Amino acid sequence: MDETDDQLEEGLEHLKNIEEELSELKERTSSPWNAFRGGVLQGVGAIVGSIIALIVLGWLLSLFGLLPGFGWIAHYIQNVASQLHR
Repeated sequence: MDETDDQLEEGLEHLKNIEEELSELKERTSSPWNAFRGGVLQGVGAIVGSIIALIVLGWLLSLFGLLPGFGWIAHYIQNVASQLHR
């Protein structure tokens, strides 16, 4: 019977450890709403960052003359912006 009692105590101790780890995980994780909101904001940030990187890359390539037509687009945007300020 001693061996069975030892196994039972080991099992209970193991379950206590699991319970403590689960409660610790529960404290560290956020609610599903916060996780969703964080994921959406991260996705939007990645998209906006990619667009800005492409714009800067296109602008740099147009400065070296490697991307034809970009100067025309910049001039058009400048004209539209100046008309909006009038």
